[in-house]
Amino acid sequence: MLAGMMTMGAMAQGGKFTVNSSYKGLGDSIKVFLVDASGEMLVQETRAIAGDKVDMTFDLDNVATLYVFAIENGQLSVENSFSIPALPGEYAVIEGGGDDYTYSGSQFYRDYYEAYSLVKAPQEAARAFVKECQNKFSLGIPEEEINKEYEEKYPALEQALADAVLGYVKAHPDADASAMLLSDLGTDDEHIKEGAALLTERARNSVAANMYKGILSAIEMEKANQEIQEGLEGNLAPDFTLNDINDKPLALSSLRGKWVIIDFWGSWCGWCIKGFPMMKEYYAKYNDKMEILGVDCNDTVEKWKNAVAKHELPWLHVYCDSKKGDNPLVLYGVQGFPTKVVVNPEGKIAKIIVGEDPAFYDYLDEVMK
Repeated sequence: MLAGMMTMGAMAQGGKFTVNSSYKGLGDSIKVFLVDASGEMLVQETRAIAGDKVDMTFDLDNVATLYVFAIENGQLSVENSFSIPALPGEYAVIEGGGDDYTYSGSQFYRDYYEAYSLVKAPQEAARAFVKECQNKFSLGIPEEEINKEYEEKYPALEQALADAVLGYVKAHPDADASAMLLSDLGTDDEHIKEGAALLTERARNSVAANMYKGILSAIEMEKANQEIQEGLEGNLAPDFTLNDINDKPLALSSLRGKWVIIDFWGSWCGWCIKGFPMMKEYYAKYNDKMEILGVDCNDTVEKWKNAVAKHELPWLHVYCDSKKGDNPLVLYGVQGFPTKVVVNPEGKIAKIIVGEDPAFYDYLDEVMK
């Protein structure tokens, strides 16, 4: 979610980024993604490989992240995958496999691997705990119980990671690796800012620093969007007009008189797709009282229409071109996908739900009685 909102930091110089990988477990087919610091997908491609060997070169203008997944039975393998920061003018060598892969190459990657090795353990401990909480939620353990455990345990894990990162940065204030390492603090903006203050001016203006600057910009944008959403509930839903799947204009205000679910989604969004079966069930259950308006975002028109047909979505659909005006993403402070906005028959916003949350359907049962 944050990557999709990142903005560029300092100006960067273009160059070629090269990676040579002998990561074990990739097999004979991989999926490659290269995402820049603004969240734009620079490369998305499938490659045939031989003997787990991968040699790739990309033209880059700024810092990005490279993701490589093995393809197993037509699916992306999380177990057999790796990701690394990608910088213009740098060269990376990937070796090993599983979670124990290493990288070397240019001086940046040698330094960054040394830095990352020092913070890997506390970072993995924090991630494992978050995953454990998510699993408990999926098992139906009460949210209050999970939140209580999270509030009790996570701050210490977060602090341990911050101590490791800041310790390295303090010892290597002029290293590009230190600037990049700050991005491993995730959304911990206070410690990112603390670490940035330790860097030399040169390191703060390096290409590597654009990654943590993007995270800080994203956090600020998320806070602004949250304020927008908090101000919307209980008020009249901002009207917008977009073209429907038949290329005809459709205004939100034309649906007054029924409950309306505005569903911000995209064909690229896995959780959006996973939610469709339940949405179709509830649409059939309440379509005499309720309409769903799917707002496709960050897609091409072709991918949008293909997804609607493939998943047989029976409700109304419009296409949002985020580069044009009349953008409901801005009007509704959308900061994650899917986002569902519940509008009552009088046209006022009753509730906003971010993510595929089972509580959304409980809420629909409550208001549709």
